Amino acid sequence: MRHAALSALVGLLAVTGLAAKSPKRGLAAVSNKDWPEDDAIWVREGSPISWYYNFHWNVSDTYATLAQDRIEFVPMLWGGGVNDTDFLRNMTAMIEPAEGSGPSARNITHVMGFNLPDQPFEHGGSQMKPADAARAWVRNLVPLREKFGVKLGLPVVGDPRGGWIDPFLKNCSALNKDKDCEFDFVPFHALGHFGVLKDRVGSFSSAFPGVPLWVVEYGYNDQNLSTTQEYFNQSLSFLEDNKDVARYSWFGSFRSTVSNVGPNMAMLDPWGNLTDIGSWYLGGNATGNAAMPNDTPRTNACSAEHPCTGGGENAEVSVSAGGLGLWAGAGAALLFLL
Repeated sequence: MRHAALSALVGLLAVTGLAAKSPKRGLAAVSNKDWPEDDAIWVREGSPISWYYNFHWNVSDTYATLAQDRIEFVPMLWGGGVNDTDFLRNMTAMIEPAEGSGPSARNITHVMGFNLPDQPFEHGGSQMKPADAARAWVRNLVPLREKFGVKLGLPVVGDPRGGWIDPFLKNCSALNKDKDCEFDFVPFHALGHFGVLKDRVGSFSSAFPGVPLWVVEYGYNDQNLSTTQEYFNQSLSFLEDNKDVARYSWFGSFRSTVSNVGPNMAMLDPWGNLTDIGSWYLGGNATGNAAMPNDTPRTNACSAEHPCTGGGENAEVSVSAGGLGLWAGAGAALLFLL
């Protein structure tokens, strides 16, 4: 009985992602107002995820109390107007807050530039002309590098050969008092089969030799389960082993019923339980939870008003700087059993 209970608890801890923290592995955080509790899953004690971004300048609510050394927040200047300096003001207040202003200083060391400025709004892009983006970059990001030593990530584009980056860099250098437009890492997306991922890593590495690459959104979208899982395992090994890739983040931190890249890329099932891919990403074992059970139509998305029937619910947990109470209790139980 004692042995069986111990085995069950060890299995629980493995499935829930108690693994060594990875300096590469991150989270493209996509919150949903109907299930804010899902955000806590990715920062459970022992999670290998070491950093996250949320397509925004400010921290996610669930992680607001967590220090940067627990999980590093990487702000993004998603888009913006030519003369807008809100991002610079917000970052300055976050890094060097006025005395008595509220939150303590947050040690921001990296920020990312615009999200798909080479793509239209309807395709998820920030739709910016290279000259306009360069002006916003010089006004908002260059001062962060010069004053605080913050490392800057180039605007996130799909392909360096697409014709957007070169004119951006040229305009940026001209505006930056004829100095080179300096940057420290290159983030990009890679959605598609494994060949797409390899090609993107290779092309960005060739275009920017020696500059760390961040694959900030990747996956094989709209595929069946076996194809998606095969891609996941193949790509994870590739990214971990590739010396040019400094960081990566699988795109799937949401429930399968609200996924816009196909249900099988989602790391949570309709009820907020980890799928196999979700558990593997947290360093755990397969869960057997289907991303889209046969009795849950894709068009009938789960929500607070219309919850899915069947399935299980995540344990109700809260995040604190010291970790999750659920896992502290599990650790105590493990010690007791030993």
